[in-house]
Amino acid sequence: MLEAPVVDGAAAVPGQLDLRYVPQNGAAQRRHVRLLRRSAHASEAFTVAQAIMASWWDEPWPEEILWPDRLRLMAPGNDLAWRAAARDAVTYPEAVTLAAALADPSLQQRLLDDAGRHQPHALADVPSLVDELARRLERPWIAGRLSALTTGPLNAWVRACVRTRAGHKPKTRSMWHVSPPHRPAPITRLLAETRPVDEAPGKTESAGAPAPDVAETAQGFARGLRHARTYATEQGHLCIPYRYEKDGFQLGLWLANQRAAGPQLSPERSQALAALDPWWNPAWSTLWQRIYLRARRLLDSGTDISPKQGFPGTSENLGTWLYQQCQVYSSLHPQQRRLLAQIGISAEAARHALPRRRNLAEARDQGLTNARAYWKEHGHLCASSADTYAGFPIGQWLTNLRVRARRGILDPALTQQLDAMDPWWAPPWPSDWQRACYTVTELVRSGHPLDPESAFAAFNDELGQWLYTQCVSYPGLAVEQRRQLAAVGLTEQTVQTARPNPATHRPSLETGLYYARSYAALHGDLNASPSDRHEGFPVGGWLARQRRQAGLHTAKFAAPYPAGPLLAAVDPWWNPPWNGDWQINHRAARKLVENGIKLLPDQGFPGTPDWTGQWLYTQCVTYQNLHPGQQHRLTQLGITATNAPTARPRRVTQQSSFDTGLGHARSYAAQHGHLAVPRSANHHGYRLGTWLAHQRKRAANGRLPHHRAEALDVLDSSWNPSWGLPWQITYHAVRNEIHGHALNAAAGFPGLPPAATRWLLTQCTNYDDLHPGQQELLTGLGITPQDAHAARPQQETRTRRRTGAIRSRPTTVSSSIDGGLPYARSYAHTHGGLGTAHYTTEHDGFPLGWWLYEQRKRAVAHLRRTGLPWPHDTQLTALDPWWNPPWRVSWNHSYHQAHTHHTAGRPFPGTTTKWIRTQQQAWNQLHPRQQHLLSTLGIHGPTPLISYNSRPTKLTGPPIELTNGPTATPRQETHSSQTPPSPSPQATSSPSPTQSTPPAPTSQLIRPAQHPGH
Repeated sequence: MLEAPVVDGAAAVPGQLDLRYVPQNGAAQRRHVRLLRRSAHASEAFTVAQAIMASWWDEPWPEEILWPDRLRLMAPGNDLAWRAAARDAVTYPEAVTLAAALADPSLQQRLLDDAGRHQPHALADVPSLVDELARRLERPWIAGRLSALTTGPLNAWVRACVRTRAGHKPKTRSMWHVSPPHRPAPITRLLAETRPVDEAPGKTESAGAPAPDVAETAQGFARGLRHARTYATEQGHLCIPYRYEKDGFQLGLWLANQRAAGPQLSPERSQALAALDPWWNPAWSTLWQRIYLRARRLLDSGTDISPKQGFPGTSENLGTWLYQQCQVYSSLHPQQRRLLAQIGISAEAARHALPRRRNLAEARDQGLTNARAYWKEHGHLCASSADTYAGFPIGQWLTNLRVRARRGILDPALTQQLDAMDPWWAPPWPSDWQRACYTVTELVRSGHPLDPESAFAAFNDELGQWLYTQCVSYPGLAVEQRRQLAAVGLTEQTVQTARPNPATHRPSLETGLYYARSYAALHGDLNASPSDRHEGFPVGGWLARQRRQAGLHTAKFAAPYPAGPLLAAVDPWWNPPWNGDWQINHRAARKLVENGIKLLPDQGFPGTPDWTGQWLYTQCVTYQNLHPGQQHRLTQLGITATNAPTARPRRVTQQSSFDTGLGHARSYAAQHGHLAVPRSANHHGYRLGTWLAHQRKRAANGRLPHHRAEALDVLDSSWNPSWGLPWQITYHAVRNEIHGHALNAAAGFPGLPPAATRWLLTQCTNYDDLHPGQQELLTGLGITPQDAHAARPQQETRTRRRTGAIRSRPTTVSSSIDGGLPYARSYAHTHGGLGTAHYTTEHDGFPLGWWLYEQRKRAVAHLRRTGLPWPHDTQLTALDPWWNPPWRVSWNHSYHQAHTHHTAGRPFPGTTTKWIRTQQQAWNQLHPRQQHLLSTLGIHGPTPLISYNSRPTKLTGPPIELTNGPTATPRQETHSSQTPPSPSPQATSSPSPTQSTPPAPTSQLIRPAQHPGH
């Protein structure tokens, strides 16, 4: 069957599998070849069939007699090693038959017809498939075995076929995907498990220990299973709500995750959960299952559930639910109908079911009992509609009664009983108002002072807002409402002194209007900056939100914004139709007027800043074209239709303008110690950043007088640095952050903020390329040339949440091009390129792999955003032309591993061998550069494989492309000259080895063993 003595790429026991007495395998191979030619999904179906056969191979089915006989004919012995080695060969005929059945479209359609619109819970739900498989496999007894299966690769394939509608439903995972728990165990592992420990060279008992992540997953499942077992012992089921938690363990979430895995869950884990509850993962909702269990427990307690009598003895909710199931009985899942039949609801009983009759007297008595208990505890009956008491929906019950009372259809006797408990249980005003009034009354009785003048400081934010709203709307309240407020101290006189709390987190409309009116009384309008505060209240932010909400309301509804008329009464132009720039300039002019400066249009607006005076002149020139609201605001500043035509342009000499800017610069430098000011910076209302940028521009053009430049040099010698203003701004920001810290460059500047650390390390890395002035400034921080050359990044390790896997993602190392380019040059010089750098690769303490990952992200983002190459691409291309290849970078890592073994003359490891075979299968989809690189290793395109096993780990024979040697034998040349098969259309440039499909069987697949004497 396989090239002996190799099984799955590893040496098995001596000898070969003898197929001379097993003609079924030869016939199966011919059927396999025909199937591959005729069906597009034959290869994928065979992979699924192999997984199914491997799961059946371990089943102790006494009816199975063909496989043991076939194993005795193939293997010279019947020990465990031969049983493991011959698994695929023994089951090969049935695997081909099963693959043909799975790939049959007619069988898939019959499967869909059986399932309908439900997901099968067990294979018994699709009897056509089970019967057809039993017929094709010539095993009638297997139908009963398969019908009981609820897990395994066949069950997973059936559910995937129904979910994807036999592959015709878009945006779903392929129905041919085999999850890792269902993939057959590699024969090499089976052989290792059967081989004694002392016979395995270099192996110990701990060699087969699971990986840390696998062990951690197994421990987590064991812990969840313990909690599930405890719950199932107590409750008898595992249909737990999603948010259920016990002893700090989220059992509901854990079971939801197991259900999400569904048929992809390993058979061992699924069987462990099924042993606790066969319906732990139903094909319907767990809520349905929980309600069903309630009905089942009721039936077990002796209560009769009779659909024909309207389900007497059940609660109202349960009886209504059971009647609903009878109404939709025909559309239920077959297993749901089977469960309902166990409690006496058959198809015949469902057709004659009557709705449950509600006992009104019993329901009223139950409601009154809970209402009386609620009243005794809270002192009122104004419960919200969502409130419950002892599991009873008291809030909804009272809400329904209020509706009936307002319509005049409530029983007078019931009304009298409720009025005796709470006279205002159904007030003519909203019950929320009454509930808040009761809460305030209780707090006042407990000693909380009302104090309207101090913004009701003794109450929380919500109640304080409510109390102020009552004060504002006091005249419009009903007489009884005012009487209740007077009982707590809010009279017609005290409400006049009330004021809202400015520190509220969610200001009500009344609170915002109070401060808006106060702001308008002071400034004359509501043209407030978003950052403006008035009497401690963020009036600017509140007005900005109102304007935004007004815009959204207008876009959705035809009616005006509710708060709009109230704000318009304060300022008709509170939400102006003109742009925000006009508003900003108007605020600047208004502040000048408030500071005592008189605006004189006919004199060119003396005493105003340049841009404000120019803006005012522009408004005068275009006065007739302005909006009436703009004209009204200008009138408040003293600019009217009479004096606007007399306006003269602002005439300010350059020296006067320079002196004004120099004065602000001198004040700023005295306060901060430098003039590294961004362009958007303002200083006491003066645009200092814009003025300094203008002076730098004039200096660059040679138009700034020498004495003016000297005046600025006196304030800050680096006010116009030749190395750029951004560096200077960052320098001063870092200088402020490291004030009082000792700098340790060799240790990576520990103890500093991450941003400062990244910047300092970048400067040390590029110290020799810095301007002498920059080096001098760094010396002022305490960084000498020796310190810069000795600087190294900090060693950081971050632990990812949930999985606990360690993956370095530095926070104190800069990802800028300057921060890592010197390290990239050094690494490329040492290793001949950048392709071998993994994400976790470090070079001289610098996280070079992470840095390259960041540069590749930026290059791709820049290309998508602009359509142009990344500006720094040439710097990295000079180090390695393929530093950012058009294929996945992980391909380079696999290639370099193969190149290393090839250069050293060592045999390829198993993972490299699988990777090479994958590249051969996808040769036509590879980039020309990838093909060239593979050719340097002697790999020249796809060749026939000698084994159909999908997990080879070692090659000891042909083809030549997989042999790591300098010469080829004639037999290898013969294999290499064969015509390569066409690659699969699903192949990619770098597919995962675990997802590769088995190749087409060739004439080398079955080779009878040669015994002496034959």
